[in-house]
Amino acid sequence: MTLTELSYYSRKALPFVAIFCVVFLILFYIVKLLFIYLGSQNTVSDYTNTVFGPLKIPELKEASPSSGFNFTLDTVEGEPVTATNTAQIFLLPPSAARFGYRDKIYLMANTFGFDTSVIKHKLVDKTATFIDNQQSLDIDISNFNFSYAYKYQGKSDLFANATVPAEDVAQNIATDFLKSVNRYPDELAKGKLNTIYLHYDPQADSLVVTKRPQEANIVEIDLYRPDVDAVPQPLPIVSPKYFKSQNYVIMVFHGKDFKILKAQVRFFEKSDEQVGIYPLKTGNSAWDQLKNGEGLVILTPVKQGNITIKKMFLGYLDPDVYQDYLQPVYVFLGDSFVSYVPAVQDSFLSK
Repeated sequence: MTLTELSYYSRKALPFVAIFCVVFLILFYIVKLLFIYLGSQNTVSDYTNTVFGPLKIPELKEASPSSGFNFTLDTVEGEPVTATNTAQIFLLPPSAARFGYRDKIYLMANTFGFDTSVIKHKLVDKTATFIDNQQSLDIDISNFNFSYAYKYQGKSDLFANATVPAEDVAQNIATDFLKSVNRYPDELAKGKLNTIYLHYDPQADSLVVTKRPQEANIVEIDLYRPDVDAVPQPLPIVSPKYFKSQNYVIMVFHGKDFKILKAQVRFFEKSDEQVGIYPLKTGNSAWDQLKNGEGLVILTPVKQGNITIKKMFLGYLDPDVYQDYLQPVYVFLGDSFVSYVPAVQDSFLSK
């Protein structure tokens, strides 16, 4: 074949080659788009491990149902949020009365200022109680959780010339005191501290929160567990009272001297080995349950009426009474309003 003939046949075949290339590219991208579409239709199941079976709904002693309210959502997102599809559930192993508990509770009572040569404990179930004319102390002999109260009401001399130390000084004194009574769990030591300034008027017997340390004569240090590691971000710990922790030390200061007015630790060790992974309800589902009266209201300015929710997020409820698990809840916040909705899917909750 001559060059002239080759050139002629090449020109004749060129349109067919172009058409073939166009058809091939069209078919290629059709197949590619088909695979992309099919991939988008295949939902990847989140891994779950419901090892504990149905979970009990979190217990809140002072909560009331969210019925009777009309809720409006006015958050930054503008719609209910779903933080994650699944979450870890941590076992809180039960504890039994420990051998040798008597020596420890008497050391704790001595540290709180009881004359244990005179004041002896009374034991009811698992609670050992020390009481004198000025103070009371309850200790759980299974885990050494305690609640202490000093009768400061009306004692003007106790608050005369009271001082307020620097925040870090007050926090260090509070944690050192808990170490001295041997009830400062490692997990609490890794968590955050919050300082609340209070003013007590002995004449009116009124106690109010103040934002200015200069106006305070009492300091409260609240202690929290650390946030729980989760994807895409750690989840915060919330307490049964939300704005305050069930683990606290309340003190009045006079220079370097201080007096414990109230103190409490309600802490239950969690297992990092016995962990389940449970499916969570969506933010929309939790929002519907709040509106349908299934939320657990722990703070409200009114018993019924209109409530505007300004923030919604997922957190872990740290119980103040023993429960089997540390589990997540949806938190709904408004003006002086707080409500929780259990976050685990209802099919995995036992009522």
